[in-house]
Amino acid sequence: MMETYTVQNDFLKIQVKSAGAEIISIQDQAQNEYIWQADPEIWNRHAPVLFPIVGRLKGDHYYYNDQKFEMSQHGFARDRDFSLASQNDNKLVLELNDDEETLSIYPFHFKLQIIYQLVKDTLQISYIVENKDTAEKMYFAIGAHPGFSVPFVKGLQYSDFKIELDPKETRSRIALKDSNIDLSQEQRVEDQDFTLTHDAFVDDAIIYSLSQPSVITIKSDLTDKKIQLDTGNAKFVGIWSQYPEKGDFVCIEPWWGIADKIDTDHQLVNKYGINTLDPEQTFEAYYSISFK
Repeated sequence: MMETYTVQNDFLKIQVKSAGAEIISIQDQAQNEYIWQADPEIWNRHAPVLFPIVGRLKGDHYYYNDQKFEMSQHGFARDRDFSLASQNDNKLVLELNDDEETLSIYPFHFKLQIIYQLVKDTLQISYIVENKDTAEKMYFAIGAHPGFSVPFVKGLQYSDFKIELDPKETRSRIALKDSNIDLSQEQRVEDQDFTLTHDAFVDDAIIYSLSQPSVITIKSDLTDKKIQLDTGNAKFVGIWSQYPEKGDFVCIEPWWGIADKIDTDHQLVNKYGINTLDPEQTFEAYYSISFK
């Protein structure tokens, strides 16, 4: 049975469901809702966790040790039920372990813990991946996909808001072609800031490689309220909204991994952006979201 967990402090109240360990609501003290409310006609999710792949495998399959495995976009964690590891007033830890069903499509023994912790006006999120095997290396990607409701201030429009990236530096933008990445079309982009329009996502997600932590802000000149996402130790970030369907939301997605290259050899060990974890070792991914 699906459970819903609530964590709150003097600034924020968050709700997370056991299904996918997915954030379904973030509200401030004035009960302004910052999370997209999963309109099934447009995009029926709130903030899915992407594991053990990010994006799409070419042909929805990969090979490991000469065996073929099928896996759909963004992996299976978002559709699995997580158990409660611990909870207190401002911190929630949910957990997913391998089982017969996961092993049939992903042949690794793992434990994934997702930690949500409130510190004043900031939600800190960590993903702890553990390779439970005593002999075999583990190959994985993980990512976040929070959808933010825009406008998050009454009386404003979607196009009243803009996306700003800091620090100001030239970043490498990675092109998508049929949901896979085309590194031959990678571009160096000096200015990544833009005004929110639905047409901005006509070519799918806007993706950048990250050489250092970056802060991505959703803001408007018409309000002091803003959302700031710090990418933490993420390797890539995607900015996305549904197109051609038009929903009043934008996703800011820190990733530790990325979709297949268009010329992939389908071997998981060679996959672009894959993480390798030695036996009985752990990996921590982290990012944070502040509501100003």
